[in-house]
Amino acid sequence: MAIPFDKKEVFTGNEGTIILSSESKKQKEAHKKINNGNGRSESENFVEAEFFGIKQFNNLIAPYGDQCVGFRVYHGVTWENHKGKDVEVAAEGKGKKTARVIIVPVDKYGNDLKPELAHKDPTPSELSKGPLCPSNCKSDTN
Repeated sequence: MAIPFDKKEVFTGNEGTIILSSESKKQKEAHKKINNGNGRSESENFVEAEFFGIKQFNNLIAPYGDQCVGFRVYHGVTWENHKGKDVEVAAEGKGKKTARVIIVPVDKYGNDLKPELAHKDPTPSELSKGPLCPSNCKSDTN
């Protein structure tokens, strides 16, 4: 008898590849070229990187104990106005499009972990909207 998809273990916690900093540097430099008018329109904010604190990761996975074996990173878009380090979230279509990531805890079966719907109010269960680079990063980050 086949194991149902949601009960078949697909992740071990060892996924991903640790790469050399030289490979990382090449990838980041290629991405930075987008900011030099090579693929980004004036209606978009350039995002080099986004930072998330370890305490927020710990808060994110705390409700799940050992169920969380890793994270899925989704790509999303918000509309924001940036003035240096200050970010103002705007209504859809009112600010500049800004690429954002959404980090979701995942179990060994490949399921996004969500809190039980025990309360009427929604419970935050995904991590996003970290400080952005280049405005919140040291200039020497590579």
